[in-house]
Amino acid sequence: MGLVVVGAALSVSCGYRALRAQAPAEALHVAVVRGIESDALAADEVASGVRDELARAAALLPGDGWPRVEIEVLRAGEASEGIVAAGDSPRARGLGISMVARAWLARAPDAPPERDSGDVRAEVTIAVDALDGTVDARWAAARRAAALRATARRMGRQLARHIEGLPW
Repeated sequence: MGLVVVGAALSVSCGYRALRAQAPAEALHVAVVRGIESDALAADEVASGVRDELARAAALLPGDGWPRVEIEVLRAGEASEGIVAAGDSPRARGLGISMVARAWLARAPDAPPERDSGDVRAEVTIAVDALDGTVDARWAAARRAAALRATARRMGRQLARHIEGLPW
């Protein structure tokens, strides 16, 4: 008798449900449909960021196929930050790296795009000189490449969250 009462008590709930409960994620493939030709690495990193986020949500399908997230990398740019006077010429102490991309859900080759993210921008700023003001060109180039990859990954995660309907 005691087991029946405990079982009945456990099977009754208060009826609470989360207001913004997420539906199970739809499984998707990922494809870069257009990218800036000068930097294929950036487009690949954006796609990797989308794959990372979809895998985290258990919504990533391997390979090519449909439905899929289609990615368009529109531009990547750099801007000098923290300009200081260095003798006769100004010099940047930092470098701002930015990227703009968009993504949408395509269910079939001829289907209209859904959940278009619009243009999304990601940016990171890095130092290009040491604290003493010296510049090592190899160190700065390595930091620039790492910052571009990090910006592209962040961009991909933001795009995937938009496609999933999550805040980003």
